[in-house]
Amino acid sequence: MAENAISDTTPGAGTMDPAPGLTGRTGVVGGIESLTLDGRRLWFGFDFTSDQVLSPLIDDAGTMARYAARHLRQRTGAHDETYWAQLVRAAVESSDLVRYDEQRAFTTRSLEAGDAGPAHGHLLYLLDAATKDPDDSDPAHPGAGSQEPGTPPARTTVGNWSLLFAPYARSAPAV
Repeated sequence: MAENAISDTTPGAGTMDPAPGLTGRTGVVGGIESLTLDGRRLWFGFDFTSDQVLSPLIDDAGTMARYAARHLRQRTGAHDETYWAQLVRAAVESSDLVRYDEQRAFTTRSLEAGDAGPAHGHLLYLLDAATKDPDDSDPAHPGAGSQEPGTPPARTTVGNWSLLFAPYARSAPAV
């Protein structure tokens, strides 16, 4: 369940094994951020220096702290779950990415309508931060870089970030 860190149980009862980190995004200095999707709080690791998502979306505070203790670092090095749990709690009340809470609140309905409201700019920012080029070496997605000649390379989201972006992508007009 590492790729999809949203549990199939009730919120707060997530039992994800955070052992596997995201390919190429482990051991990186980062912090904890959060957002809400349909009223459900989701946490994620974030590297502020490279504007890169460092984890899947995780719906359980304890699981997020465990994931961070295993896969993220601070400038002062590795820390235990207790340390990260404080950062997870702080990410509910504040964000280093946006000023207002409504900028990090999304609903599937508004995303499907193509209207993220005050969160629109943040949504696009996160989309860029949570994508990777298909030619990035990722053993979980072999052959993702092979495409028709002359077509731009497709970009895919890391972890389970398609949960946030798929409804928005469905609203995009066909080109």
